[in-house]
Amino acid sequence: MMDTKIISAVETIDEKRAMKLVAAEIELGKDKKEISNQLNYALQRVATRYEAGEYYIADLIMAGELVSNLLKMMGMDSTQLINGKSLGKVVVGTVFDDIHDVGKNIFVSMLRAENFEVVDIGTDVSTEKFIETIRKEKPDILGISGILTSVVENIKQVIDEINAQGLHEKLKIILGGALAGTDYAKYVGADGYSGDAIEGVSICKKWLEQ
Repeated sequence: MMDTKIISAVETIDEKRAMKLVAAEIELGKDKKEISNQLNYALQRVATRYEAGEYYIADLIMAGELVSNLLKMMGMDSTQLINGKSLGKVVVGTVFDDIHDVGKNIFVSMLRAENFEVVDIGTDVSTEKFIETIRKEKPDILGISGILTSVVENIKQVIDEINAQGLHEKLKIILGGALAGTDYAKYVGADGYSGDAIEGVSICKKWLEQ
């Protein structure tokens, strides 16, 4: 069951209240994965209010920073695996010319909560950096994030180069962010897409169970 108090505190960007509520839940031994789901839902609410014209870009940024701080407080930004056994390795990055990282950070934290090994290569990531990391880390899955419509061709360029170098054969590619969708995923050559972190984690788990 969702804790509406936490969701409300994050949605209204009430930092002190959100910190206090999450700290109390941790003290009571609440499942951190459940709390992270609530934080993700709250961020979706913030995004909806932004799209409706109720919030500004500054509000989106502040809400994202608040959630990042809450996740750190919960120890969910750690690269250490909770149960010691990895489900698989995922490399995640926001494509070049885009510096948005709120959704990516939530996705990374939730993957780690599910015991994926995650290599987060940040934002504004070049094609060369994606290729270099794939060769070095040999991940099972690559997550590419993009919010701006102007980076559609950038993502296609990255995936085209992955294909050209023969790295897609043993690699699944998932798109995330506002650009994610069936037609777009097909156009750029991705294997799947997700509009939110919860669904994205579910897709990654299904791929590795096959």
